[in-house]
Amino acid sequence: MDCIMDLRTSDDSIYGLEKSTGNNMNKNIIYIIVSFAILAFSANWVIQKAKNSFDLPVIKKVPSFSFLTQNGEKFSEQNLIKKATVLDFIFTSCAGPCPMMTSNMKDMYEDYKNVSEVQFVSITVDPLIDNQEILRQYAIAHGVRDDRWKFLTSDLEAIKDLKKNGFMLYADQLPQGHAIKFILIDADGQIRKYYDGTEKASMAVLRNDLNHLVKQIRL
Repeated sequence: MDCIMDLRTSDDSIYGLEKSTGNNMNKNIIYIIVSFAILAFSANWVIQKAKNSFDLPVIKKVPSFSFLTQNGEKFSEQNLIKKATVLDFIFTSCAGPCPMMTSNMKDMYEDYKNVSEVQFVSITVDPLIDNQEILRQYAIAHGVRDDRWKFLTSDLEAIKDLKKNGFMLYADQLPQGHAIKFILIDADGQIRKYYDGTEKASMAVLRNDLNHLVKQIRL
């Protein structure tokens, strides 16, 4: 059998080893650079996504109105300025979604008791029954002890007009046909978003958005 001689010198072997090592180092450097680039891109994507999640669109400005609170005080669109407001439409004798909506609103009322930039507003859609005294008793029954949560009433046509044309909500068959939405209004009196007032998950989203508006007010 013929012998096959290895004609490589020791220098050749060393060179091959150095070349192989150099290639591996280059690959490692490229891998590190690519990894950092991916991490940087991912971090930027996460930051932008978080930022965009709070970029609430301005839907429209709340139009002029003038209603009365449960305590007989005037409340208008001017009372929305410099506050973050959560607003809904209910009626006190409602046996459908209203109790859940009011319960969710009360939870928020309690959670934000030390946040002066936040207020809550509930407007009756049954003003023939829900006069000021009825609304006052309703507020007391739900633990309202200050002016952070106001219950408003007016004549039916004014309420319909505000609900339908001001807040763009169904208002043709009041009181039973009222919407179950919570409406988030910013400190400039602008509608920013609607939420399902009966769902806990929707309330969690509302809290996050509300916190963002509070931060903006405090800037």
